[in-house]
Amino acid sequence: MTTSKVIVHLSGGLGNQMFQYMAGVALAQELKIKLIVNLNWFSNPTFVKTGNLAYLSKRKADILQFKKVAETQFERLPTLRDGRMERAVSTLSQEVRNSLGILSETNYMSHESIGVVKTKRLFGFFMSPKFFLNVDPKNIFKEVYKPETSWLDDLQELLGSHDSIGVHIRLGDYVTLGDKVIPHEDYYLKGIEYLQTKLGANSRVFLFTDQPELISKFFPRLSTQGTTIFAPSATTSVESLIALSRCAAFVCSNSTFSWWGAALSSAQEKLIVRPSYFYSALPEEDSHADLWGSDKVRLHPISGIKTI
Repeated sequence: MTTSKVIVHLSGGLGNQMFQYMAGVALAQELKIKLIVNLNWFSNPTFVKTGNLAYLSKRKADILQFKKVAETQFERLPTLRDGRMERAVSTLSQEVRNSLGILSETNYMSHESIGVVKTKRLFGFFMSPKFFLNVDPKNIFKEVYKPETSWLDDLQELLGSHDSIGVHIRLGDYVTLGDKVIPHEDYYLKGIEYLQTKLGANSRVFLFTDQPELISKFFPRLSTQGTTIFAPSATTSVESLIALSRCAAFVCSNSTFSWWGAALSSAQEKLIVRPSYFYSALPEEDSHADLWGSDKVRLHPISGIKTI
């Protein structure tokens, strides 16, 4: 027997928020209970007061631009806003989590957790399509509130008129955090070269990034291969994601934003290139194979060499 509702705690950047929300939607539909969203993490005073604008820009509940999300009921209970709740939950044993009705990646998929435990709250990243439980994310994220500018409409028209290759380059907080691998220039160039053998040499390349002003500095050769997308200040990360998803093929970075851009597109699996490993401390270990699946093209993030 379960409770009549489940509360999913959203946190992180847009890509993380979307995975977390999907996990909540899927579980609520599986158990036929109400979904409630907790957004208190985004009121964390540590984020609000930070001087790192690149980091702060990824700590907003941009997911609310999707209509289905905005129409979900939100929790009013003032849970802790400084990360203590999330840190405390991460230290609990599975037995304790079960007894408290808390689900995370470690106990979500078991039959006991879904069917028996009195599920109350979801904490975690849930960074895998296996947590979707056959719910199609395209149905969840297909409608958005109208953007403030015409930038997205204009860009979608441009992308739709070519065999476009969307290259996503995650910089921002990855530059300062250092634990995630930022693929080298050769990775992106080899990815583009591979996709052009599939789409034709006349296909156009579009560079999507959270810091377009740094592309020519960090990737001088890559910057001459395509058009860098500069989003106006009034746009949101959701609009940039939708624009990315209109591409026909993808060279992805180690980012859930990349994954969602490809997932919401109509691209064939063989036209999605992704790095073969994620963490700089775990070279050669494909720690996110479950996220990407086996049909996408894996290139080494440093050399750009294709891996099996």
